[in-house]
Amino acid sequence: MNSHCSLSIEEFRSYLETDQSEKIIESFQHLLTLYELQQARLEALLDTVNEAICIIDESDKVVVWNHHAELLYGIATDEIIGRPIEGFFSNLMLTKVMKERRTVHEEYHTPCPDTHVLINARPVKLSGQVIGGVCAERDITEVVQLNQKLSQTHQEVQTLKQEIDKIHSQSDSFSTVYGHSSAIREAVSIARRVAATAVPVLLRGESGTGKELFARAIHDASQVTGPFIAINCGAISPSLFESELFGYQPGAFTGADRKGKVGLLEQANGGTLLLDELGDMPKDMQVKLLRVLQDKSFYRVGGNKAIHIDVRIIAATHRNLEEMIKNGEFREDLYYRLNVVAVSLPSLRDRLDDIPELVHKGVLHYGTIHNKKISKVNPALMASFIQYPWPGNIRELFNVLERLVILADSDQLGIDNLPVTFCQLDFPVESIDPCAMEGSLLEKTISLEKEVIAKVLAEYHFNKAAAAKKLGIPRSTLYYKMQKLGLECQ
Repeated sequence: MNSHCSLSIEEFRSYLETDQSEKIIESFQHLLTLYELQQARLEALLDTVNEAICIIDESDKVVVWNHHAELLYGIATDEIIGRPIEGFFSNLMLTKVMKERRTVHEEYHTPCPDTHVLINARPVKLSGQVIGGVCAERDITEVVQLNQKLSQTHQEVQTLKQEIDKIHSQSDSFSTVYGHSSAIREAVSIARRVAATAVPVLLRGESGTGKELFARAIHDASQVTGPFIAINCGAISPSLFESELFGYQPGAFTGADRKGKVGLLEQANGGTLLLDELGDMPKDMQVKLLRVLQDKSFYRVGGNKAIHIDVRIIAATHRNLEEMIKNGEFREDLYYRLNVVAVSLPSLRDRLDDIPELVHKGVLHYGTIHNKKISKVNPALMASFIQYPWPGNIRELFNVLERLVILADSDQLGIDNLPVTFCQLDFPVESIDPCAMEGSLLEKTISLEKEVIAKVLAEYHFNKAAAAKKLGIPRSTLYYKMQKLGLECQ
């Protein structure tokens, strides 16, 4: 050995006999302890995180491969450590990151067929030199596949629904009433039964609950062949109400049409007359309407000839008629004449389980009108719809949906364009987890899934490839599920 680069054996022994030798050994042992401690911490960290961790050196050889990476890709640590990573994957992001000296964050990636991940990756540097790369990957394979299936199924369901609606609407007058909640089913059931009769019907419900829709459905389901005529009692001036309802003779009053006018009652002869917003009818008109209902006839304004009619009367109101009777604002005898059969229409707050169906119907309707192809609804948006009180009921819901469809810049409706009223809610819609509202169902689903997977694994003696094929899922997904469900990996 050259004296300038190494010590002779005698010199080394002499050096160890000095006082410095113990300090050097002590320092070396301390550094070794620190190294072992750091290694233990690193191994614990790698096995604690939920991501698959991989580290490669400057030659693209794998130097770190944690337990989650084994589960995700089905590749054991001793199979891949020390080998070039290209030999295991067809599409690599990690080597590109290292060579291009760039960092990626939460980027969608498919490292191999049928596996989808969100990847975080960056080069490893030492003294300014790139000596390798590290990546952390979160498995989203099941989510991607489920979303693809849901989108495909959604399109198929919408196509089938359109065909069913066409067939159904031809035979069922109430096909335009959407929803399957018990409250709306009860209202439809009563309306169906009363439609076949000629008795007056009183529709009660908040504004926007679909009272006119129900009235038209009752008319269409009835035996009458005449027209459906609707009059909004709150939209007509009291001074013009009588002439609008009964019509008038030529020259009946100043400004009247010289030819006279046929009133709404006469126009509805042989059909149905809807008196919408009945509670807003002027008090003097209430007694005249009562007489029409009793006599089945009336006189035009300025006329002296009785006009006989056969009209089905449907009244609708959002007001408390009983309270109005107590206050002298509504005639009790007219109330009993019109309230032969009452149909109460539930508010949207009382039929929350109908909201998803109403949303998809509305999205399809307005998407067609505005030439927008919307195939998805963000779960956070649906959750916010369920939490919102809907003072305007279905009318308000459809107005909001039309707004969202018009402003949508993709095939998914989100919460970005919600009206300001939603922004004033006391809860953050982004934090709502729809699954949390179905705890018992979720628990049963997980339990059943665990039972099925365990049975198949036992049947194939824990051969993961065979079990995954039997279950119809990728092997990586099976590994992931086994870990999540606490099934022993053998």
